[in-house]
Amino acid sequence: MFTVNLEEDTLYEVLVSTGTGDDFNIRAFGMRLVDGNIVLKLYPNHTLSNIKKTGTFTVHFTTDVSLFTGAVFGLLDESSLKLVDVSLVCEVISIDSSHVEDSYGKNITTTIHAKPVEIIRNRESIPTINRATNKIIELLVDYTRYDYMNIDAKKQYLEKLEQTEKYIQKNGNQKHKQAIKKIKKETKS
Repeated sequence: MFTVNLEEDTLYEVLVSTGTGDDFNIRAFGMRLVDGNIVLKLYPNHTLSNIKKTGTFTVHFTTDVSLFTGAVFGLLDESSLKLVDVSLVCEVISIDSSHVEDSYGKNITTTIHAKPVEIIRNRESIPTINRATNKIIELLVDYTRYDYMNIDAKKQYLEKLEQTEKYIQKNGNQKHKQAIKKIKKETKS
């Protein structure tokens, strides 16, 4: 019997891996559990393309901020998966696309419903909530939309980044400080 301790209809920040070899891809996304199924909402990207080709993907759970940072900036490879706590191998049940208009303009969003078929436990760590990690995750989520932001939104993001950096310098660990440094570098390029 498949069991995982997730609450229904709660948004979780996770890593999602797809493909193998040259087609391998791992990125950070929001995920929900609805009626026992994994639900992802994706815009057109490499992850979505791989899922449509294979009908499978793996959801990875971790509290390691360096893994989320690496995923957002495309710096992870398959060896990174050894560092996650728990993984769920999923088989796609349905894929539905729809047109949406949001603050970034007109887009297509694709909702994927998938059935978890295997659980892989790499470690039995105690999950913790860390404020510095949460602040980094929030910055990373916002950063994924950075290229779509107007000038005012970018200015607000950069102000938020500066405030978060002050917090991280006082309350974060070395991984948090490295993550902030990477985010700042990417917003300047």
